[in-house]
Amino acid sequence: MKKLFLPCLLIALAVLSITARAQNLKTLETNNGFKNHKLGSKYTSLYGVKSKDEDGAEKVVITYTTDKIGEIPVRRIELFYLNDTLAKILVHVSPENYTKLIEACKSSFGPPTANLSDNEATRKAKNETSNSGNNYKDQYIWKPKKFSMEYFYTYPKVNGSAYSARELYLNYSLNDYTQRLKRVKNGNYSGKDF
Repeated sequence: MKKLFLPCLLIALAVLSITARAQNLKTLETNNGFKNHKLGSKYTSLYGVKSKDEDGAEKVVITYTTDKIGEIPVRRIELFYLNDTLAKILVHVSPENYTKLIEACKSSFGPPTANLSDNEATRKAKNETSNSGNNYKDQYIWKPKKFSMEYFYTYPKVNGSAYSARELYLNYSLNDYTQRLKRVKNGNYSGKDF
């Protein structure tokens, strides 16, 4: 009896963990973006005038926002439109809030689906590459079915250097954002255009 109890307990814990993670990602998927900015929605001039971004998308920058993530104030929001459809959202936060923001993301949406961070363990494993470039990068990804939310925090390897810029933001983007961007750049036409 004792021999069966431990494996059953481990299986039950694994199922609960997977279920909790799926529910957290379901919440993210239900949100479908940040606050009132929903991925897949059509452009409206309510948030500002579009300008052309260097990558080819049309961009609206909102600098007058009073939005917050819990108690963390948002500095600015960038909305990227492809064919008048919101395909990517960048939510910029003051870099001093990097610990609060990652904890808020983890507590709201569970552990990240992927971790691409250049953290201490990664730096030790890739010793020669950690010496190239001037910044470290923490990147965590939550990936529901239709889009992904990425946490980006870049910070300098050497404090006080000329390259000591720090940046913190969340990136919400449709899974097929790069393919859509290519189509916009190529100017694909369809029969509806005639």
